[in-house]
Formats: sequence, structure tokens, C-alpha cells
Amino acid sequence: MIQKHAARRLHYDLRLESDGVLVSWAIPKGPSLDPKERRLAVHVEDHPLEYGSFEGSIPKGEYGGGTVLLWDRGTWEPEGDPHEGLRRGNLKFRLHGEKLRGSWALVRMGKPAAGEDEKENWLLIKHSDDESAPLSERDILQERPESVSTGRSMEEIAAAYDREWTSQGETPRKELKAKLLAATGNAGKKRKPPASRLSIHPDDLPGVKKSAIPEKVYPQLATLVSQVPTGDEWLHEIKFDGYRALCRIENGHAKFYTREGNDWTDRFGKLPETAATLPVKNALLDGEVVVLLPNGSTSFQALQNALGKRNEQPIYYVFDLLYLNGFDMRKTPLLRRKELLASILQDGNELVRFSDHYQGAGEDLFKSACQYSLEGIISKKADRPYVSGRTTDWLKIKCLNSQEFVIGGFTNPAGSRTGFGALLVGTEENGNLVYCGKVGTGFSDKTLKELRARLERLQQPKSPFSNPPKVAAMRNVHWVKPELVAQVEFTAWTRDGILRHPSFQGLRDDKKPSEVHRENPAGAPARSNRSGSGKQKFEVAGVNISNPDRVLYTEQGITKLELARYYETIADWALPHIERRPLMFLRCPEGAHKQCFFQKHAADSVPESIKRITIEEQGASVTGLAIDSLRGLISLTQMGVLEVHSWGCRIDRIEQPDRMIFDLDPDPSVSWQMVIDAAHEIRSLLQELGLTSFVKTTGGKGLHVEVPLIRRTGWDEVKEFSKEIADALAREYPERYVAVMSKARRKGKIFVDYLRNGRGATAICPYSTRARPGAPVSVPVHWDELTQDLRPDQFNIRNLSQRLASLKKDPWEGIDKTSQSITAAMRKKLRR
Repeated sequence: MIQKHAARRLHYDLRLESDGVLVSWAIPKGPSLDPKERRLAVHVEDHPLEYGSFEGSIPKGEYGGGTVLLWDRGTWEPEGDPHEGLRRGNLKFRLHGEKLRGSWALVRMGKPAAGEDEKENWLLIKHSDDESAPLSERDILQERPESVSTGRSMEEIAAAYDREWTSQGETPRKELKAKLLAATGNAGKKRKPPASRLSIHPDDLPGVKKSAIPEKVYPQLATLVSQVPTGDEWLHEIKFDGYRALCRIENGHAKFYTREGNDWTDRFGKLPETAATLPVKNALLDGEVVVLLPNGSTSFQALQNALGKRNEQPIYYVFDLLYLNGFDMRKTPLLRRKELLASILQDGNELVRFSDHYQGAGEDLFKSACQYSLEGIISKKADRPYVSGRTTDWLKIKCLNSQEFVIGGFTNPAGSRTGFGALLVGTEENGNLVYCGKVGTGFSDKTLKELRARLERLQQPKSPFSNPPKVAAMRNVHWVKPELVAQVEFTAWTRDGILRHPSFQGLRDDKKPSEVHRENPAGAPARSNRSGSGKQKFEVAGVNISNPDRVLYTEQGITKLELARYYETIADWALPHIERRPLMFLRCPEGAHKQCFFQKHAADSVPESIKRITIEEQGASVTGLAIDSLRGLISLTQMGVLEVHSWGCRIDRIEQPDRMIFDLDPDPSVSWQMVIDAAHEIRSLLQELGLTSFVKTTGGKGLHVEVPLIRRTGWDEVKEFSKEIADALAREYPERYVAVMSKARRKGKIFVDYLRNGRGATAICPYSTRARPGAPVSVPVHWDELTQDLRPDQFNIRNLSQRLASLKKDPWEGIDKTSQSITAAMRKKLRR
């Protein structure tokens, strides 16, 4: 760990764990990546392990009084015997931190004279390697001043005063119950935020951009897991039992929308008019609409009873801020978004409230939530942006087993009961409705009567379940069309996949039956396949992965499940370049080593999460394929797709491409350096014409140079212009380039393939895998990365996440915001 410490003098404390303690050095000027900068490091007393993760305040009068920021953390790897290195005063090691990496040395300058209390002076030295850089080019202290734990500055930590360290150790946190009840509405007092929050302006936060308020935003969803994540990088919030709702405030009016975008403004009583009074010009909020019980918990049943009734008023707990006063906040780290949100809701509005959080201590909050009969908690990574769809940046951990089920039938009432006896429910799995049991409790007389009337209108003669219950259980059953969704609490699942002790909580009009799948903690097996195969399924992002152990890449032993989890991990990077484009898939159901085939048109076997689109081809309409969600992306893996290729356009304007692509396809005898030179040559030519371009590896032996375009030019014009560029290069350098496909004429040359720009042509998508040995991936890169050190097949599904985590900037940042088009002046200049 490295802690930035504003004590009597500002300095940085480097701490290396050894034999159960933190061996420590105080570095007045802080570390430097420049090997020529030898920084003084004063050897100080060892510190306890628990202090190493501390970030907060040390009171005045205590040793080291001041503010502490956790500046870096990770692991260290000794080079040689570390004990001997310490003894001799020459400790060499490698750092694997979030900011500092590579090879380093601590060298002692001499020991104090006998009997003196002076501390040892050492030097911290960065060795020359790939991680070093001259100070004139990179000052890591100026470049990365923020906390790796919370993203806060020294000033923000001092103002928050949320953790304190004394000679007795860290002061215990306040009793969790008080904050828990405050988070669920029982505190009754206005929450006064730290003074520093009152002056926060969106323009001061990282990642913000000016824009109009988004027309429609799909909410970020949490992945169910079985354990609470640990570490200060996680924020933990109460999981409310209500309706997820986005609140849109514009021109003094507020509207509420469900996660599917349905307008429910008129169902939430006084919430819209109350939200409209918030001190904002326009905003987009994310939260949960709930009804509070007297004990401070929330109840979905009570919320259903309150909908549309002015005398039972729901409350809106807001936990995220997506847009504010002309600024899109979605790229801003979560913790900073919540700081700004807290300043907006500081006046203690009784109906629109701030959903508070804990940083770290998630296990304690979870235990308290379960103790007070709450549904559970939501854990969120503090430094991550807001991403639509289900991600592992947000996790949900439940105290009670509760989820949605599709209603497929009901039984007649018995005895004095009216309405019906029980509901038969199930979940969607691979397009089938799978029976999960009967729900016979939790109904009021009113619910029995009203629900019976709705069910009767949906009756049908046949069972909707793919595995209907046994004959004895089907007596007096009325089958219904699977259109209604019920919220059900239960104690457990049986081995056969049947609910134990289920209880009806209410109908979910905000959920579609196709969205209802059995929830399993991520990484845990789903229930056994009840078709009789005996095989287990796994669920990734709500998609059941059959045959999860099937090996798709034999050399690495990469399985279908590992591939699905790869796409789940990199979805935030991949989806913007794949979604809402016409696609073509290379499917290899048995793996890259077996038979593969291309698919560009929809078939009956394609799941619902793969969108069907109409495309005109040769005077006839055909059904093409597209995706628009994480679930759609994961469904490709379930289909055995190993390569995703896309058109250079979006599905809403198929006839106007938004990308012009040059595929540099070298002859086998051509060197990699020659391909790199070709990419730079094309970039230079495009720059002379006034066009900005981006580059990516293809996962093969070539490169793609891609040019974003305003959608105003047709396919023929783009193709003709790209051909003129390819022809110009071939004329200027005939010994290096060829602009025709003929392999005979390509000997020792690079084919500048402009044919990717024809209507219906496709190119491999960024971050798509390839059906080739090694599981390579097509990866966008910075232009300055395009050197001999970059191999064409360098990135694969097992090392790409490490690269993405280390990037300070997306190599293709701004590609969809680049405003440029092909002009007559460009054509004239090119021909000249």
C-alpha cells in the first residue's frame, strides 16, 4: 500500500507486507516513474496490517495527525531473498499496483551512528522497463492524485471525516442499526451532507459531458451472487422491495418510467409533483418506489395496495444520478455521482429521499438487513460508470428467496375459499416455460377475486409448461396463457426444481414473462435439466448456458461457460460497437476445431434476445439479425457463436453507413512491420484529406483502419471513395500494395481491402473472438501502441481483461462523436 499522508508535512508512505507487518518508508516527494529521479525514502517503524487499508482522518494530538488517502495498492514480488535484501540495504522487487508497476529498488544510504535515534535514509529507484517514463513526460503524482479506494481527493476525505484512526486503532463505526433505519426512512431527521458537497458542480466531475437529456435509458441491473464482496472499492445499499423507476425532470414537470420505459407517472400519487420541486433544471434519477411498513422495512404487497391511491403514498428512494442540468453523468464514477445526488436531496424531502450507502463493511450491513427482515443488499463498485443492462459492477445479495414467476395455470378453490386454490408457476428457460410448483398462500380475499377474473380471460385448453406436473397434480387445473408475472417468496428449491413454502407477494405488471428466469448466484449451477439429460446448466447475465463444460478452444481448454463470462466481463467495451447493427455470425457449436458455418438470417432457433430486423436484398425482404443488450450478447455464446461480424451501419438507417473500413490483408510472406507501416500510411493519407481514423487488430494477421462518418452518404459513394484511396496507395507504392483481390497479384504485398464498404459486407466486431487457435480477439488500440512490440494475435479472452483494466483511456474514445463526412474537396484532392 501507498498512503498519501498530510501530517506535519505532506508525504507518501510506502508499505510492504512482510512476516505479518507492514515494513514502511516515508517518501517526502512521493514515487516517480523516472529512473533518473532517486527519491528519498526514510525507513520508519513497522505498522500493523489493518492500518494499510486505512483512509480517513487521524485526530490532532495523535501521532501523525492529519488526513490519509490510500493512493495505491496491490502486491509486491521480491527479486531475490527479501530478508537478505533488507539486511544488506538493497531490496529489489516488482510492484503490481493500480498505479505503480514494474521493477523497483530500495537502497540504503547508510546506517545512523550507534546510539543515535536518527532514522535510516534510503532511496526509492525505478528501474528502466516498460513501466518507466521520464518525469517530463509522466508525473504519476499529478496524473493520478485520487484515492484508489474511493476516488476522493484529500480535501473530500478531510471534509467527510468518515473514518478515524487513533493510537488504539480505528474507531469503531457507528451502530449499524441507526444508519440502516435511516436508509429505510425511520430516522425522521434531515440528513445534512458535508459542506464540501454543497458546492459540487457537474462540470467539476470526471467523465461528464454536455448533452441533451437522453430520450430513453435502460437501467443498470445487478447480478445475483451468494456472498457479499469485500473491500473499500464496494458501496453497499439496502435492497428495496418495490418498483424500479427512472424519474425524468424537465421544465418543472416530473415523469416516472418503469425499467421497460412504460410511463407510470399517474400510479405514484404525489411523487411526480414532489420530484418536480427538486432544485434542478432537468435531471434523470434512478431509484425504487416503495411503501414503508411501521418497522421501517418495505413491502411489495403494501406497494401494490397503494398504487393509484392518494391516501397511501409511496416513497421514492433515489440511489443514482444519470443526468443533471445539461450534463450526462453516466461516465462519472458512482461515488462521485452519489455525492452530487446527496447535495441535491439534502433538504430532507419526505417523499423523495436519498438512498444512503456504506463503503466497505458490507457483511455487517447484510447481517443487519436480514435481522430486520429486509430483502437484502445491493453492492456496487464505487469507481465504475453507469452501464445499461445487467453487469457484475452491481451485485445483489438476498436475505430471503424471492423472485418473479410466470403464471401458467390455477386450481379450483376448496372449502370456504373463494376465487381459486393455487397458482401454477414457472420460469422461462431456452424458450420453454418450466414448471416450478404451486403457490397457495399469501392471497387476500380481494386478490383471489380480482386475480381469478384476470385468469379466466386467459384460459386455454393446453398446458403452457414444457414439463407439466404429474397427472395427480393436474386435477381441477385450468391452464392459462403465460402472460402474467407473480412475485413469490419461498424458503428453498427442492432437488427437482420445485419451490418450498412459496407465498404470493403480488403481480409484477412491470415485468415481461420472457424476462423471468430462475435466479442463481453467479457462478453457481442452475438446477438440473428436467428433460432427463441429467446435465446441469449455468446462468450468465440471465441466459442459461447449456453444456457449459464443452471445450470450444482445445489448446487452451476454453469452455463455453468461460467464453460467456468473457463477454459478460467486457460487455461495456464491446456492446457500443455491436449493438443495433445488422450482424453475421460464425457459429461453431462443437468448437473452433469442428465444423463452423455463417448465419446472417434469422431462424426459428434464434432466441428472443437476438433481434430480428427486416432488410431488403435483391428486391425481396429478408429477416436479419441484431442485438441490443448484454443478454443478447451472451445468447450468442449459447448459440455457439465464435465470431461476430457487423455491417458498417446502424439498423435505424441501413442505407447510410457510419463507418468506412480498410482491411489490411497481407500475403503470408509480408512482415508484421510492413503491415504496421501500411496502417500508418493510410492514417497519414486520411489526415491529409481531413479524416480522423482509428485502428484495431483483427485477431488474425492484419489490421483494420476505421473511419467514422456522419450518416448522410450512401453505400455506393463510400465504397467508391474507399476504392480511390486503395487505388492511390497501389499506384504510389506498387511494390507494397495491391487494390485487387487476386491472390496471384498479392505476392509479397498487402491487399488494401475496400470491399468491406459495400452494402451487406461485414467486418469483425471490436472485442469479438475469432474461431482460430489461441482464442484471439479483435482489439482496438491507440495509434502510438501500433509498433513492433504489438503482436497481431497478442490479445485473447484470457488476457484482455488485464489490458482493459490498465487502460487510462479508451483507444476508440470519441469514435461515435467524430463529425466528418466525405466531401467533393476531398475527392478532388485525392485525385490530384
